[in-house]
Amino acid sequence: MERRVYLARHGALNILQDKKTYIGQLDIKLSEKGINQAERLALIFKDMLFTKIYCSDLLRTKTTAKIIAEGHNMKPIIVKNLNEIHLGDWEGLCFEEVKKNYPQEFDKRGKDIINYCIPGGESFLECSSRVMKAFNEIISSTQGNLLIVAHAGVNRMILCNILNIPLEQLFTIPQEYGCYNIILQREGKLSVEEINKTCSSTKTNLCSNSF
Repeated sequence: MERRVYLARHGALNILQDKKTYIGQLDIKLSEKGINQAERLALIFKDMLFTKIYCSDLLRTKTTAKIIAEGHNMKPIIVKNLNEIHLGDWEGLCFEEVKKNYPQEFDKRGKDIINYCIPGGESFLECSSRVMKAFNEIISSTQGNLLIVAHAGVNRMILCNILNIPLEQLFTIPQEYGCYNIILQREGKLSVEEINKTCSSTKTNLCSNSF
């Protein structure tokens, strides 16, 4: 027996693109481009059979998942623990503002990005723990093919775990807006078939790892 989990990233956000900003759990709407990306995902998935569709509790994933789910006459299941990392006091600030206003904290996080906890937020390690708990619960409580619409950070954490890649290498995994990844489950083991798949991307073959 085998099945596949399609792990998608939401579409582009309605934000200014000229400055890198700490977004985290800010509840931002999709841009027009983001809605178009969600619609393209809906076309890609229109003939696939999903037993369930999941998404995080943030508007950008709920909107993306809803657009896809409409073609399947389904309603997305919201899982709050699939939310993006919480960036606390840095939410909504650009990199330059953080460097200026939180110089010591910015330096500490740069030296230990996985374990450092932003004031009022969470560390990547803490986020990964809750994300993997949610993912494992979804996998263990379902059958058949699934769709999960989540975030760049969340998707990378799941992929790192399955591929046995250290979290320190989290950002080496590309996750474009509106992309999807394919995870195969066969005889209780999970492996990654494709990463960062978009309408124009090619298949990426990766080795299998036990989950």
